Amino acid sequence: MKLWTLHFLFLVAYTEAARLLAFFPLETKSHHYVFRPIMEALGRRGHEVVYYTGYPYEGTVPPGIVQVDFSGELPDYQSTINLMDLVNNTVIEDLQTLFRFSFLLSPAFLESPTVQKLIHSDEKFDAVLSESYFIQEYLSAFMHKFNAVGIDIISLGDFGWMNELVGLPDNPSYQVDYKAVLTPNMNFWERVYSTYVNVVTTSAGYHYLNQMENFVDKYFNYTGHESRPPFMQLLSNRSLILVNYNNVVGYPVPKPPHRKDIAGVTITPRKPLPKQVKKFMDDALNGVIYFSLGSNVNVSHPTNRKMVKVFMKVFEEVPQKILMKWETTTFEGKLPKNVHLEKWYPQQDVLAHNNTVLFITHGGYLSLVEAVHFGVPVIGIPYFGDQAKNFRFVEEAGIGKMLKLNEINYDNLSRMVKEVLSNKTYKDEMTRMSKMFRDRLVEPVDEAVFWIEHVIKYPDVLKPKALSMSYIQLHLIDVMLFVISVLLAVVFIAWKSITIIVRLFKRKSTPSKEKTS
Repeated sequence: MKLWTLHFLFLVAYTEAARLLAFFPLETKSHHYVFRPIMEALGRRGHEVVYYTGYPYEGTVPPGIVQVDFSGELPDYQSTINLMDLVNNTVIEDLQTLFRFSFLLSPAFLESPTVQKLIHSDEKFDAVLSESYFIQEYLSAFMHKFNAVGIDIISLGDFGWMNELVGLPDNPSYQVDYKAVLTPNMNFWERVYSTYVNVVTTSAGYHYLNQMENFVDKYFNYTGHESRPPFMQLLSNRSLILVNYNNVVGYPVPKPPHRKDIAGVTITPRKPLPKQVKKFMDDALNGVIYFSLGSNVNVSHPTNRKMVKVFMKVFEEVPQKILMKWETTTFEGKLPKNVHLEKWYPQQDVLAHNNTVLFITHGGYLSLVEAVHFGVPVIGIPYFGDQAKNFRFVEEAGIGKMLKLNEINYDNLSRMVKEVLSNKTYKDEMTRMSKMFRDRLVEPVDEAVFWIEHVIKYPDVLKPKALSMSYIQLHLIDVMLFVISVLLAVVFIAWKSITIIVRLFKRKSTPSKEKTS
């Protein structure tokens, strides 16, 4: 009887396990850092995640994940991208660059033999995980192909185009798109600019959807594609949106019921530091400054020589020790005695160390969340994307400072580093924010997995009515046109009536001319 009971329990667990397609082709490391903890947690829960990617795992693939690496079928576009071209872009230039990047890569993804084999396969999936709302809207076709639940994981954070597609458009009077470096406390002219960014972003999104739909028509020609619904209907049909965002590290915003914020999914259990790094940090009586500009910025590149020289001069003068991410094995010039260089550091373990007193970062949201989680004040050097907006928030919250690229010189950097290190309020505010961020009902990765399992079982339970409404209906354009038409009709009728009355009045009040003899 015990054996039969055990078999029955295994059978129940098997029948509840789901098979998920995780299609994340972009070779953007920071984005995959958000996707992978969720996929790995799903694997531990007994689900099978089939992971199609252009950025494969280095080493062993975690249990429950079947990796399909098609990076070898893709051209090397990553090395041709110069991130410095994105610095100081206008909103329109930023959008044009972003979509050009998508239109360059997307045909390569979809023409890949591995992907075409998937599109024309008889595979069965219960759900599709993708980041389609980030310049990959054509991936929505996978939902129809596999008759699967649509789930998006958004790594960028809160931004206007996503909010438009999930049925709760931004109100630019207090909601700020990542391309507008503002806070919700806007004056009149800032609200004008926020509105401009919102209109341009939304207009560009709808404009480029034509190209996305062309990708669907050209590459997703599987058997039965004729029954595919209109592209906009397909695009909005999501059962769940998981967003890398948290109100503590940002601003409270209204959310539809099928959007769940999961910032913090990247926080992992602590691991021992490498011996050399641990000794270096343990012996730092005055603390440690950690310097890393992320995985996309090559600090050791010759074009950054002037900036590096400024930092080394300031580092040489401070009593703290410095851990600096450096991409090459050599350093030209004299390296200060208190500076330690490595190609890679276990960032979370470094930030968790009691002696870490300052984090100098590029301002990516993942790094900011990790700094907040471990309570380390920050100085941000934003390059592109949401980084400048993130550090506008940092300055307003009083947990750090922002140093723009064109403002990096010895005086500015020295003053800023000394201010954040010596002014206790930065550490106090960051400690308070860290407590708020950690104060949650469940861990973000557990919440993500719960809602994924929930919508697989009940696909429509969270969907708001807005998802099935057209743009005209959602924005009440038809109602406004009707009201305007009625008002114009009333005005026209009133004007005509007044004209007739005036004419009648004039006719009655005019004395008839006497006949002349």
